[in-house]
Amino acid sequence: MKKYILLFTIMIIATKSYAQNCNYEEYFTLYDIAKKNYSEKNYKEAEKNIKLAFKKIEFPLGSGLQLGLLIAQKQNDSKWSEQISINLAKGGVPLRFFRYLKKYDWYEKFESDFETYSKYYAENFKPELKEKLKDLIKRDIQYNSKYHDWRTKKIELTLEELIDGASKILTDFNELNSIYGFPYEKITGYNYVESTNTIENFKTDVLIIHIYQRGVLILEDKIEEVICNGGMHPNRRENLKLMRGFGSSTGIEEEMKIRYEKHRK
Repeated sequence: MKKYILLFTIMIIATKSYAQNCNYEEYFTLYDIAKKNYSEKNYKEAEKNIKLAFKKIEFPLGSGLQLGLLIAQKQNDSKWSEQISINLAKGGVPLRFFRYLKKYDWYEKFESDFETYSKYYAENFKPELKEKLKDLIKRDIQYNSKYHDWRTKKIELTLEELIDGASKILTDFNELNSIYGFPYEKITGYNYVESTNTIENFKTDVLIIHIYQRGVLILEDKIEEVICNGGMHPNRRENLKLMRGFGSSTGIEEEMKIRYEKHRK
């Protein structure tokens, strides 16, 4: 009996300790405040809050670093701009992103050292995982768009096509998690979007939401861990509690059969 009481006590302590060390929750809170400060042109407060955010964690996310870079320019802080740029370059952001920083004295050396930063990225991150994740997210968005076109009768799909498309996305995401672990930015590097010349969060949270809606509560027992390690904004916690399909979340096939009956009856 004493053994079970001791084990239960250890589990409670470990849970509390984990909850108390959810540093990315604090990071996101400060990041959101800094983003609001920046939009209101309160650059001094924005700088204070984003720097506090960076102190909360060991690995700042790409969107936070991009915000920091924008704030540094507004504050005419050349040194801080350089430091952030080096961090981004080491995280896999290509040289084209930094072209607008040529006005700084440090840029010429930064450009000449860029090969070193690229080598660091290749040796310390998983570029192949980033490409696989980006491809999977793109295919998920395409499937979701196709599903809505089917739902509104713009196109026709068979039940098998609905099941197979959703199942392929789930299988591929499970495979990524099995091989690499959850695709955090500290593993993939940063998500540079060429069309907008910006650094954005991967839409992994949207991918998970779609999978929930398709009948599978993937990683349900690990969502807190994902949030606390920077893989998802804390506001998704409540979103995921509400996201369900039409069925009882017992699988894609059951969910798609219900949807097929609902929209093609």
